[in-house]
Amino acid sequence: MANGNEVTFGKAIRQNPLATAGVVLVVIFAVFAIFAPWIAPQDPSYIDLSARLASPSWHHWLGTDELGRDMLSRVIYGARISMLVGVSVVTGSLLLGTIVGAIAGYYGGMVDRFVNVIVMNAFMSFPGILLAIAFVAFLGPGLFNLIFALVIGGWVGYARLVRAQVLAAREKEYVEAARALGASDLRVIVRHILPNIMQPVIVQAAIGMAGAVLAEATMSFLGLGVPPPVPSWGSMLNDGRVHLFDSPHLVIVPAIAVMLAVLSFNFIGDALRDYLDPRSRMEAGL
Repeated sequence: MANGNEVTFGKAIRQNPLATAGVVLVVIFAVFAIFAPWIAPQDPSYIDLSARLASPSWHHWLGTDELGRDMLSRVIYGARISMLVGVSVVTGSLLLGTIVGAIAGYYGGMVDRFVNVIVMNAFMSFPGILLAIAFVAFLGPGLFNLIFALVIGGWVGYARLVRAQVLAAREKEYVEAARALGASDLRVIVRHILPNIMQPVIVQAAIGMAGAVLAEATMSFLGLGVPPPVPSWGSMLNDGRVHLFDSPHLVIVPAIAVMLAVLSFNFIGDALRDYLDPRSRMEAGL
């Protein structure tokens, strides 16, 4: 069975080069995030006014910004913020959404109506990014506040997905059998329902990583992300926009980094959706 799964997954990878590209890019960004102090050629906060706004060269592969800081080093260190925020936001949103959605879907009735109609609809009535902006504006900029604000704005999507899956799964025979054997509600949910509904949730989490990276860049662009001098792709875009015409690399470099990160997670999410869907696998001959 293990060999069959390996062959199937390998075949899926070969038939989906975009997924392969997405995995490679994510690995590169993860390596940048983990080993930034050893990979970056210079200190990302080192100021060299004599080299300000320098174009890409052998000494500065991606040029320098308006303070003479090396752009390559800042892009590498910026991957730390994007990956950390992305993983933290998706983990927090997934955990909170799974708990709330599982409770609403399993118990139904008044609990489901209160959670679904009142709580979820209240949060969904505001765009997630605007809700995050409001929270960060109230709490103040900072990494923890940014993650907390994005979790508050992003958990609802996971909760609605988990609720819908639990509503369908709670009537299955294996759930009824577990109840008949005297299993507690917590054991039924954790041991029997959640493991059987996680496939679409995993896909949603992969795509959610792209949204979290983009949201972090947006918040940092607006000055509501991590405070300077910590490098962030969004803050680099904000700093470089005033030099768009005389030094376009200040905008192009971080913009490409954000684009590649978002695309990579979207590619992985699409591949997971196709791979975990039995109908898609049959159509693809997997």
